[in-house]
Amino acid sequence: MNIPVQNCSSCAACANACARSAISMQLDAEGFYRPVIDVKKCVECGACERVCPWNKAVENPNVANILPKTVAAYAKDESIRLQSSSGGIFTVLAERVLDDGGVVVGVARIAPTRFGFIIVDNKVDLVKLRGSKYVQANVGLIYKKVRALLKVGRKVLFSGTPCQVAGLYAVLGKVSDSVDLVTVDIVCHGMPSVNVFEKYVREMEKTDNSVLDCINFRDKSEGWSGYALLHQFESGRSVAVPLNRSKYMHLFKSRICQNVSCGECRYRKLPRIADITLGDYWGISKYHPEMNDNKGTSVVLLNTSFGIELFDSVADKVVQCESKLEYAIAGNPCIVRSSKQHPKRAEFFANLDNYSLDELIKMYCPFPSAMARLHKQIRKILGRVKRKIKMFV
Repeated sequence: MNIPVQNCSSCAACANACARSAISMQLDAEGFYRPVIDVKKCVECGACERVCPWNKAVENPNVANILPKTVAAYAKDESIRLQSSSGGIFTVLAERVLDDGGVVVGVARIAPTRFGFIIVDNKVDLVKLRGSKYVQANVGLIYKKVRALLKVGRKVLFSGTPCQVAGLYAVLGKVSDSVDLVTVDIVCHGMPSVNVFEKYVREMEKTDNSVLDCINFRDKSEGWSGYALLHQFESGRSVAVPLNRSKYMHLFKSRICQNVSCGECRYRKLPRIADITLGDYWGISKYHPEMNDNKGTSVVLLNTSFGIELFDSVADKVVQCESKLEYAIAGNPCIVRSSKQHPKRAEFFANLDNYSLDELIKMYCPFPSAMARLHKQIRKILGRVKRKIKMFV
C-alpha cells in the first residue's frame, strides 16, 4: 500500500478489507491512527489500495441526486436532550433501532484517553455513544463486524464522521445497499490528535494532582450556546472550563491539531455520504427563534429515503420544524467544505513534546485579547437587537 500520509483519514477501510489481517491501525508520531503492514502476512493483493476512499471516491448507493430535506429538531425527552451535545436526535433514532431488534454502532471512550467504535444492543449502554468526542477514534475492525451483522439480517444504525461512513461503504461493497443499514454522519470540523489530547489530560492531572476520571466535552449546565468542558477527577473534584477559555477547544478551533487530510476532506460536500447528517443548529435563533431555548437544537439533513423513513418513525418523540439547507450551511459551512489547516501546524507538532500547551498556544495561536472579545460580544448583542427589531417591523 502506498497512500501518502496527507491523504489518510485514518478510516481503517484498508485494515478491514485485508483478508489476511496484515494491516493494523497504530498511532503515528503526531498521534493519528495509520495503517501499519505486517510484511510477513502481506501477499500484495492490492485490496487495501482498491478499497481506500481517498484513492477512489465512495458514494452512498441510496442517495438521490437531490438536495436533502433540512429540519431543525430536538428530543421531547428533556433528560435525553440535556445529556446530548445538541438536540438529542441521535439517541431518539438509536432507541427506535434498538426497539426494532437492531444494534447501534458508534464511538465510545474505551480507555482513559482513548476512543473507539463499539456495538450497543441495549438502551442502557447508549449513554456510552452519546455526546461529542473531540479526539480521533480508533475504527479497528468495526466494518467487518457490521458486515457480519447485516449478513445475518440484523438491523444496524452506524454513526461516524463522513470519512468513516465512506470507509464503511467501501468495505461493504454490494452489501452497502442493505435495507437493514442506516448511516448517520456528523457535521465534522476535523479530528484532533490523540497525542494532543493526552498531553492536555496529563497537564490537567498535574494541576489538580489527581487522575482524570472522565471528561464531558459538551456540558450544557450553563446552556447550549456557551457549553463547557466538564472534568471529573478521582479526587471527587469537578472542573468546568467554559468553551471560550478552554485550551483544548481553542487548539481544536484553531485547526492546528487536526489530521492533515481534514484540510482537504473529500466527504464534506453534497450529496452527503450518509442517510442522515446530524449537527448543532448554530444560528437557530436567527432563522427559527421558536426552536431555541438554549438547551440544544439539532440540524438534521435527511439525505435518502432510508433516512427519511427512520426520522419519520420517531416524529412523535421530537419537536421539529422544516428548515432550509442554506440556513444550515450558514451556521455549519463544513457541511459543504473544509477549513484550511493552520499554517504552523507542522511546527506545532514538531514542538509538541518540547513546550506546555500554554506555551504552544502563545507561540502559534494566541487567545484573542480582551478588547477583541469585547468587540465580538458587542457585535453579537447588536445582531440580536437588529433581529428583534425586524420581528416587530
